[in-house]
Amino acid sequence: MKKSVLTQTDTQQLIERAHNLNPVTKANWGLMTATEMLVHCNLAHQGILKAPKSDKSATFRQLMFKFIFFNIRSEFPKLAKGPKRFQTAGNAPDASYEEEKSKFVHILSKYPQIDYTLEASHPVFGPLTHQQWGIFVWRHVDHHLRQFGV
Repeated sequence: MKKSVLTQTDTQQLIERAHNLNPVTKANWGLMTATEMLVHCNLAHQGILKAPKSDKSATFRQLMFKFIFFNIRSEFPKLAKGPKRFQTAGNAPDASYEEEKSKFVHILSKYPQIDYTLEASHPVFGPLTHQQWGIFVWRHVDHHLRQFGV
């Protein structure tokens, strides 16, 4: 079964891994600091949790990417680029690390308790189902925790 942030146990495992992160942990790849990664995730997750239902259909290209991501790949590719609004390299002071980490844990802990359906559109995959969002978010967080060796 695929891991998902909609499952309490899977989310708790991510949170426990995040507790092993610290502000001086160096990335195994990419340019972000630990603080910048937390800000990046917080921005992305706040957007996902507040996004309206998609009213558009997926393009053929989005359907192909979605199929590969959810059925063939098991993790994010290293150095994958996200939307510019979530790029935080150089924009998060290390002094905000503890605040961002606390926010990160708080936001993650919301997913298993959501009482509405996530049905927003993703820029690469197009509209995702509630279950697909749960898997996507888990893989996104796992990707960044592995980036920092936790």
